[in-house]
Amino acid sequence: MKRFINIKLAECLLKGDGLDSIEVQNMDYVLEFDEFVRSIKQNMDTKFSIFLGAGASVESGVPSAGECIWEWKRDIFISKNPVLAETHNNIKSEQVKRSIQNWLDNQGIYPPLNSEEEYSKYIEAAYKIADDRRKYFQHLIEGKSPSLGYHIIALLAENEIVKSVWTTNFDGLMLKTAHSYGLVPIEVTLESQDRIFRNDTDKELLCIALHGDYKYGPLKNTETELDNQSEVLVRALTHEIEKRNFIVLGYSGRDNSVMDALERAYMEKGAGRIYWCGYGRDIPPKVQRFLEKINQSGRNAFYVPTDGFDKTMLNIAHMFFENEDLQRRIEEIKKNLGVGVECETTAFQPFADDINKCMDTNLFPIKFPNQCYQFKIIYKDGEKPWDYCKNLQQYNIIAVPHNDMVYAWGNINSIRSMCSEQLEGKIESAPILKDVFLNNKTFREMLLRALVTIIGKYSGCEYNKNKIWRKSEKFSQMVDGKKIIAYRGIQFLLFSDGKYNYLAFIPAYFYENKKDVSKEEHLEFSKKFIGNICQRQANKNYYGYLEKWRKIIFRENTTICAMYPFDSDSGFEFKIVNKSMLVGMHSKYNANLPDATSEKRIQICARDLLDAELKFYNPRYGIMQKDFHPMRGLVNNMPYDYEMNNKVYAPTIKLGIICPASGQGKFESFLDGLHKQHTTRYNTDYVINYPGFHSVFGVGLDIPARSEWLALDDVELKEHDIYKAAIAFGKQINKRIEELGRNSHLDVIMIYIPKEYEILTSYEDEVTRFDLHDYVKAFAVQKHISTQFIREKTLDSELDCQIAWAISLAIYVKAGRTPWVLSNLRTDTAFAGIGYSVNHFKNGEQTLIGCSHIYASDGQGLRYKLSKIKDVTFDAQKNPYLSENEAYQLGLNIKELFFSSFSSLPKRVVIHKRTPFKEEEIAGLTKCLGSAGIKDIDLIEITYDENFKCFEYNKYLQADLFPVKRGCCFAINDNTAYLFTHGIAPSVISNRRYFQGGTNVPAPLKIVKHYGNGDLAQIASEILGLSKMNWNSFGLYSKLPCTIQSSNAIAKVGWLLPQYEGMIYEYRNFM
Repeated sequence: MKRFINIKLAECLLKGDGLDSIEVQNMDYVLEFDEFVRSIKQNMDTKFSIFLGAGASVESGVPSAGECIWEWKRDIFISKNPVLAETHNNIKSEQVKRSIQNWLDNQGIYPPLNSEEEYSKYIEAAYKIADDRRKYFQHLIEGKSPSLGYHIIALLAENEIVKSVWTTNFDGLMLKTAHSYGLVPIEVTLESQDRIFRNDTDKELLCIALHGDYKYGPLKNTETELDNQSEVLVRALTHEIEKRNFIVLGYSGRDNSVMDALERAYMEKGAGRIYWCGYGRDIPPKVQRFLEKINQSGRNAFYVPTDGFDKTMLNIAHMFFENEDLQRRIEEIKKNLGVGVECETTAFQPFADDINKCMDTNLFPIKFPNQCYQFKIIYKDGEKPWDYCKNLQQYNIIAVPHNDMVYAWGNINSIRSMCSEQLEGKIESAPILKDVFLNNKTFREMLLRALVTIIGKYSGCEYNKNKIWRKSEKFSQMVDGKKIIAYRGIQFLLFSDGKYNYLAFIPAYFYENKKDVSKEEHLEFSKKFIGNICQRQANKNYYGYLEKWRKIIFRENTTICAMYPFDSDSGFEFKIVNKSMLVGMHSKYNANLPDATSEKRIQICARDLLDAELKFYNPRYGIMQKDFHPMRGLVNNMPYDYEMNNKVYAPTIKLGIICPASGQGKFESFLDGLHKQHTTRYNTDYVINYPGFHSVFGVGLDIPARSEWLALDDVELKEHDIYKAAIAFGKQINKRIEELGRNSHLDVIMIYIPKEYEILTSYEDEVTRFDLHDYVKAFAVQKHISTQFIREKTLDSELDCQIAWAISLAIYVKAGRTPWVLSNLRTDTAFAGIGYSVNHFKNGEQTLIGCSHIYASDGQGLRYKLSKIKDVTFDAQKNPYLSENEAYQLGLNIKELFFSSFSSLPKRVVIHKRTPFKEEEIAGLTKCLGSAGIKDIDLIEITYDENFKCFEYNKYLQADLFPVKRGCCFAINDNTAYLFTHGIAPSVISNRRYFQGGTNVPAPLKIVKHYGNGDLAQIASEILGLSKMNWNSFGLYSKLPCTIQSSNAIAKVGWLLPQYEGMIYEYRNFM
């Protein structure tokens, strides 16, 4: 996770001087959510009434009014165009909506998009018979259960805070919920409206269905029916809100009769106020006019930006119910909604294949004492425990402080002698529980220091707490003209598989003068050090380096067996074995194990999982074809969505261009080159010849004439304040984007950055970081516009074929198209990535932005949602962890994304993130998703392990030139496994192998299952597949799955966005 301090830019954004954003209404009657909850808390002595629209039932799985309209539109469209049913099956797709709307507009008999009469006109056009309309709603809500928000309203009613619930919905969910509490619900419909006139009675809850109930009686949904509201109910409403406060949730003000009734009621004198809780900050015009009119009349009316019904009600409840009993009731409700969802988390079962091949590793078995000394020290004033313990090492005592005690290995007499003056009590022997010992950072340091000291003394090397080196292994590197000198050596790290313990050997160095080396110089020196070892034969040469130092360390002996202190009789015996741990596996080729002792060294069984295949469309045969290679799949076939051209998609992708005048000629030549063939000259094991945009994608690319380009002026280049100039340059680009964005026919806007403008693309000092790409993307996503940056240095590259492929793919994907999907994942599964971005400010405050990004079962990245997280703690590595409540609300975001993207909820959900899932996070996420009936949930932590190395053998049982295969996977304990997403893959050239990057020994991904019952092969295969779905790159794969890459990257940009409530963003606009 990247962290940076962004003080100046944050201040500019808060002042409105930074990022140009969609204008947010700033009116006196807008209450921020925290202001709203404080307000209602102060009015708990006044009873509340609640008004629910269709948006309140979305999280119960009932479509909103807007979603119903699109279903009716699709029904009309498909009944007239049955052959297009399959290509228009996902009504949640913006492309499908656009195609259907174009057809409806061309008929000339349907209302225009987003007009007020859409609801009434389309339901009557779709279902002319009234009883068919009633059955539509009946089928819509069958099997639906009330979500958390309804239960909290019932809890509020039980506590006499809410007395009535008014709704335009037909679903009866409020009534259904009330029956399960200590309430007497009084149902009022069009058929029983006289019931509404009654005195307040304890534990009674009025449930008023303004448009009727599907179970009986008429429903109001056609234009004529919706234009009139019952006078009886209007009078009752006027009486209700005379003294009561009214909270509106999930309602957009669509119905004229309801809005007229509310307006008439609030024109009467009264003390009751109205809080209109809208989704996000964009106030519907009809609602805005209503609120302004009410305020002008002398009554109080407020707009509150919120982020969904359940989340709003949950936060209201936390404000109302501050006593522990009621808070416990809320937690019980959350738990009960997910009852039956809890699963038994299963262990990763190790592969049990016949072993006829093995890989070597950098792990060497160790044994250490099962006890140490324990004693208490009285520290002097100002004396730090760690300083005291470290000082003891000069007397051959390894000691660490822990829980007011000191734990040590050493000679008992030396300890007594050195510690007697400050010793309190006796020095006692303490048993070492290995699991506890190795999971404690302090004890791990104690063990490592003891082992390294023994190795250093045994081998005659120089050493510190975790490294050894020899001054005879001196070498130097030039870094930016400066000569830096160091000594080669080995760094050690502890490793455990839960059964055995190991010491990892890692190439390292020790600076001759570390104080003279800056951070930047250190990074460059480290890169050169590893490059010098690997020299494009990483597997063989890295292994060779470790072999050399193995011989230095062990001096040809099979085991180091020594006491600590070295050459003493302390009884604290340590062993380091001179045989590395091997990973065994089955090979379909003839293979042999290295020697007769191999079986004892093989502690892990691995398997080479099949690489994910991608699906493309073959128009010649009219079927889907598979290929693991994306370029070859496109050349031999067509994109996955090719059949939708001229049906859902236009036959041409249209570009808009933003380019400084000085670079237009060069950039035009480059864009024209996308139509032409390019021959590959580099990376020929992967890159194939580029045949031109139309040949690859089967659609045209419309590049506008230069007269239609929008130019950027060079005034910022004359500004001496680079930060100020960079902000101004970003504003200028955003202004051009807004101009081009008015042309709704454009698919992608290309932004060209000549070399002289590079200085304006980034700025960083101690307190500020500015990135032009992030700044512009944050603006464009709000406008729902896709952009593609291209720098002049890209045009100057010799990799013209590879660049043509990459830019063409970016254009195709950002235009909303789908080049390929995965072919081997479960169709009932959806994936979510969780990422965070933390910003720290001078005053000590910090802002945490969380990103939830969902992927479909075929690996397509869909939508994402951002949220500002408040209740968070940080571990020693500054990684954020959420409270159960915050995790629950993050789960609500994921649930909302599913409802907005899929026609039905997935049966299985897999969530990836780069940090562990703590117990509170597991509870919050599983309870929330479980409340929607999702029973199959896997929570997976994915990180790199740069320190664990595997080495491939060749047929001569020597280290091979090439590393391990991509897809190699193995479990090391019940919940942890390793997967090589980076490694050898087949070349496009016969009988050759391809290693992407090809410069270092690949690091595996460490996969930790914190919750769920997915098996290892399934979970690893999904990660392997998702590593091929990063459409932002045209590599064969990415090292991380796209779920992890995208969520963290989006969160980094997300803090630049001005709003999070009620906003769902399309991923392709972010790319």
